[in-house]
Amino acid sequence: MWLILVFKNIINFIKTKPLLFVFIIISQVICIVAVFSVSGMIDSLTPQPTDDRSDWEKAFVVHFGTGGEFYTDSNEDDTGIVRIYDEKTGDLLYSGLENTEEYNSFVDSIGVDNLRDKYAVFTVYGPDYSSCPKYKDIKKKLDNVIKVAGNALNDGLMTGYADYTYTVEYSAVFGTDEYIGTIYPELTGNDKCIGLTVSDKYKVPFYECKNGDKVKIGNTEYTVSEVIKLDPDDPEETEFGTSLANILLSSVDDDFIVRSIIIHLTDDVTNKQIVKISDAIKKEFSDIDIGMKEPEPQPLLERQFNNMIYVVSIIIIGVILLNISRLYTYILSKRKNTLMVFGLCGASKIRMFAIYFIEVLLTFVISCIIGYLLFNYCLLNVISVLYPNFEFFFNTKVYMSVFGAYMGFGLLIMGLNIIPMVRKTVVDLKRS
Repeated sequence: MWLILVFKNIINFIKTKPLLFVFIIISQVICIVAVFSVSGMIDSLTPQPTDDRSDWEKAFVVHFGTGGEFYTDSNEDDTGIVRIYDEKTGDLLYSGLENTEEYNSFVDSIGVDNLRDKYAVFTVYGPDYSSCPKYKDIKKKLDNVIKVAGNALNDGLMTGYADYTYTVEYSAVFGTDEYIGTIYPELTGNDKCIGLTVSDKYKVPFYECKNGDKVKIGNTEYTVSEVIKLDPDDPEETEFGTSLANILLSSVDDDFIVRSIIIHLTDDVTNKQIVKISDAIKKEFSDIDIGMKEPEPQPLLERQFNNMIYVVSIIIIGVILLNISRLYTYILSKRKNTLMVFGLCGASKIRMFAIYFIEVLLTFVISCIIGYLLFNYCLLNVISVLYPNFEFFFNTKVYMSVFGAYMGFGLLIMGLNIIPMVRKTVVDLKRS
């Protein structure tokens, strides 16, 4: 019965005030078409998202032993780690820091003016590794930073040396199980697994190891899960004169020397998350001199354009709906006699609210259908001539989002306008 009253109200509205009814429908149709048109135009002008940042540019990098400065380029004025091998036998003769008393004594003992004429010499210049901390000194600090990073962390790497002979260099990986299983499958079988890269020419530590062997580095015993031999004749394989060990962060020996920490972040990390992680690193390592490089922020141009679409759409919908709501307030004020009759006949306030609310809902639905048909079949192809990417923006999700936002905001505003009217008693309506 009450649905019949809804349709009677609409028919009576059309008969008594046809121009006002047409104006309300046209206003809503224009609103729908305007939102579609402006949104599509902004989207077609939005540059294609490009993220040219390298993995290095998306990472936090923390250096130790640099006196609080981030270490960039090595040069011969820096501290040098020297490894000297007998070119013929491959035996390791010396490994340690350059220009120390021990180094000078060794050079004097062999009596050679130019070491490189007779020996294989590998020199790596860098910060003062003797001042780098041990893992046990920063273990808890790093754990806290990883917790702060949370889901913004993609993966990470901690590098350094097993001891101050500098003959075993390690890379300790951390991240999700999926990442480790994909990039470092040799480390997924056992927490104490280790992957070794050794020379095929020089007798670096563990050069004779094979898969399954047990090796002790520091105070920890590891199981060799993979051995890669460097080919001395391959120019793409660089020889550093060390054994390179890949291990999990969870199995790093407490006495390992930490040279650097690299934290790679996800592609969609926000600037707020970057600042949060940066603050955590500075707080945790405040008692240690570190050099830090922060990641480049994510390109925000596309997101800014998308936000512009939302803001403009909401403004258009809001302005139109507020004007229409004032019209409906006027229309309801002219229906006081009808409301009085409803009240005298025993209609509840909820039923009266529903009658007018459904009336508004039907006009919204009619307007949305007309607006969609007008835009999709009359304007879409025309606008696409000037904006080539215009039509590609529209799909079912976009249409439903606009309709949902329009109906949601509209019914909320209209409902708030209807409530004060239906709450009035018959006496109040008669007095007004």
